[in-house]
Amino acid sequence: MTPIRKLLEGLSVADLSVGMAGAVSTKFLVDVGARVRKLEPPGGDPFYERYAAYATWQVGKTITRARHLANTDEIDAAVSGADVCIIGGEDHPDLHWRLDTENLLRRHPRLVILNFTGYPAATPDASRPAVDLLVQARTGLAFEQYSDRPVFHALPAPTYGAVLTGLAGLFAALCERRRSGVGQIVEASLFLGALSWCVPYWFQAERPVGAFNSQVPRDARPLIFRCADGRYVHFTLGTAGAKGHVYRLLGIDDPTLAQDDRGLPSAARGPRNFYGDIDLLQSYLSRWQSADFLKALWAVGLPAEPVLRPGECWDDEQTEHNEVVVRNEYGTRHVGVPIQGRVNSESSAAVPQSNPGTAPVGLAEAGPLAGTRVVDFGNFVAGPHGSVMLGDLGAEVIKVEALSGDPLRGFFRAFTGSNRGKRGLAIDLKTPEGVAIAHRLCASAHIVHHNFRPGVAERIGIDAATLLRINPRLIVVETSGYGSEGPKALRGGLDMVLQAVCGHEHHAAGKDNPPMCYRVTVVDYTAGLLGTIASLMAYANQPEAGGGATLSTNLLNSGVFLLSELIQRPSGEFAGVPQLDAAQTGFHPAERFYKTADGWVAISACTDSMAFALAETLDLGAQLLKPRVSWSEAEAAALQTAIARLQTDELVARLETRGVWVEKCPSDAGISTLGDPAMQRAGIAIRGQHPVYGEFLQLGALVGLSRSRLQPQSLAPQLGEHTRGILAELGYPDAEVEDYYRRRIVV
Repeated sequence: MTPIRKLLEGLSVADLSVGMAGAVSTKFLVDVGARVRKLEPPGGDPFYERYAAYATWQVGKTITRARHLANTDEIDAAVSGADVCIIGGEDHPDLHWRLDTENLLRRHPRLVILNFTGYPAATPDASRPAVDLLVQARTGLAFEQYSDRPVFHALPAPTYGAVLTGLAGLFAALCERRRSGVGQIVEASLFLGALSWCVPYWFQAERPVGAFNSQVPRDARPLIFRCADGRYVHFTLGTAGAKGHVYRLLGIDDPTLAQDDRGLPSAARGPRNFYGDIDLLQSYLSRWQSADFLKALWAVGLPAEPVLRPGECWDDEQTEHNEVVVRNEYGTRHVGVPIQGRVNSESSAAVPQSNPGTAPVGLAEAGPLAGTRVVDFGNFVAGPHGSVMLGDLGAEVIKVEALSGDPLRGFFRAFTGSNRGKRGLAIDLKTPEGVAIAHRLCASAHIVHHNFRPGVAERIGIDAATLLRINPRLIVVETSGYGSEGPKALRGGLDMVLQAVCGHEHHAAGKDNPPMCYRVTVVDYTAGLLGTIASLMAYANQPEAGGGATLSTNLLNSGVFLLSELIQRPSGEFAGVPQLDAAQTGFHPAERFYKTADGWVAISACTDSMAFALAETLDLGAQLLKPRVSWSEAEAAALQTAIARLQTDELVARLETRGVWVEKCPSDAGISTLGDPAMQRAGIAIRGQHPVYGEFLQLGALVGLSRSRLQPQSLAPQLGEHTRGILAELGYPDAEVEDYYRRRIVV
């Protein structure tokens, strides 16, 4: 049995990246056993000064500095013998370290190259600056929180999205290389990283009626309340009788309240009261101590957590049990591997023995995971989303549902975004016959995903131990709220309350503001993508002779991972998470959103010379003639006053002429992205046809492969749509299938 932290001991990685995306990705590879050699630019890497965690991210690597800029011999020596090369990353005005990936691959055809860019090469924006703030603006991610203004996501969401999709693409390319013996380029961009959080929102339809519009609206106010002790709590409703539990607990007398009222969100109440009556609940909660209220909610099984500062949950008993926060040899605590588990493998198989010059004909067209069967027992978001990218990569994904269906089916966009391209099988797993169908299906599979609460899979009989006895080569990936074991394993976990406890709501709020929950469900989608990474990492590493795996991730680990820039020094001091300004526009006056006379822009003047060019362009040179490190809210106010006088296009033209990085911040970027022919040609935006909604557009493939063809499909299956065909493939005779339909073993 190989523990997850030693899984990639046979993998050799050359790190030629700069900035956060490359650093976090290569740190992940180090943490799972890879040998990483880092070659830094000749003049050094400026991002050591930008990120407090940057030096920590380099621990465990062998580091050298290049003597000459883009010296081919030096680059070739750095990647010689490597299986993987990480390249590209974040742009900096004082650094020019973008290498020619295609030439590098021609010289080293066996290499898998993960190239971090700002925007996909196939789009007109390929040369735009790769800066998280600017990408948040240009993609429209900044307008996904409120309807009337942009919000700078303190969580660098485009960067984390690029890390997660990039690592998934990297392991997919390694899977494919086992067949072909040659490598390829994996392109992960901040642009597509930003879009990975917009999956349930970015849709267009010919007839957008009914359930098509079921989604969390902008401006929605989550159930976050300030208690008598000044601390905030976040809880959710939605389970049977949840609203009644809360109202009885608080002493609210509502004679119209039904006993089984779930307290479901309702757009009819408007955004402020979408989740519940905010003012009413706050008037009662202001009398409670936060700890007492949380204890009472947990007693009746409702998801709830305190709103903590970043790092406060690191000493939590469940966080410690999960071992997702570790201490390095220098005494610094930092985020470790968010995936847990073991692989039945004695040695790495990520390095194929053959090394032909070109891939056999037909392999690239088939997709990296062609011939792979994935069984998905997941519900809601985190479980199903772990397998949707596997379908894009060519796998056959079968979604197994209860006869009542996935509860997310009532939300067309969210359901379709995490279940598109799958085949649908509906069976009653509470019957012996239904379990037997599941066992036969898993016997034919390579990968199984589920997100049952701990203990449920065991009761049903589809837990990892049972499935591995049926199919010893199976890779089983489990996703849970807090972990498969530990003191909080049985607690109900949802994205929003995990944002609270992991520190994201405090971090997102801005100076002196109440907590803010990200509308885009970052923790859920991170858990899903970590499940993708886990299954592909094990699959790429599976020896030919066999060997299954049991891997797990959870929402708590995912929320902690999304603050990987946070470290705790040996003194106990936390560093790496700066405070957002009160207007939620940025961390520094030279790098934030500003309102123009007719819109918004994002400006990134990240050096003194660029900051002075910004000031001069706005005729503020005399007032702002000092190092940017000393700029404060006074300088921000002066910039805002000057910028507010200018039209957006005029301001952008002036700043670009002076070499200052700037982007417009459109409020409707989702519409233009989906309708962009270049995005559609690249498979980033894909078309579908629905019997009610007509033709629709949604997001598709969010990573690029240079040789393998991605196959994003648009439609999610109807409940049990492919049941009959799948049972026939599994060898069930027609008469038995008809009997199962009659007895409602299947639908």
